Amino acid sequence: MPDLSFVDIDNQQHSLAQYQGKPILMIFWATDCPGCIKEIPELIELHATYAEQGLTMIGVAMSYDSLDHIKAMRDKRKLPYTITWDHDTQISRAFGNVRVTPTHFLIDQNGDIVMRKIGALNINLLHEKLHSMGLTKS
Repeated sequence: MPDLSFVDIDNQQHSLAQYQGKPILMIFWATDCPGCIKEIPELIELHATYAEQGLTMIGVAMSYDSLDHIKAMRDKRKLPYTITWDHDTQISRAFGNVRVTPTHFLIDQNGDIVMRKIGALNINLLHEKLHSMGLTKS
């Protein structure tokens, strides 16, 4: 897991290190990405299922997006997880220069990247990975 800090779209400071010991799902997305928008209901359901068990979800909006569009999408779609805007591409570069959306990274409790998925999320595989980390689907 890269050692990085970022500010979310509500101007709150975060560091990936603060989530050490908990799984993290990083979602690189864009407001104009049809695949990203299509998977939002699944991501909201994931958050509802696993957030209380410790899963941290971070949506990373791409640098070419605008803060106004990102906030409008969060509000319209009622995104319950942390959203940040990668305006300077720092986060994308830290994860191997992500350019395609959606791209997902699952980081385990030890800080190891255990899944990288470019394109549509395989929700069943993600559930399996989370279960192997001790999280249960209620």
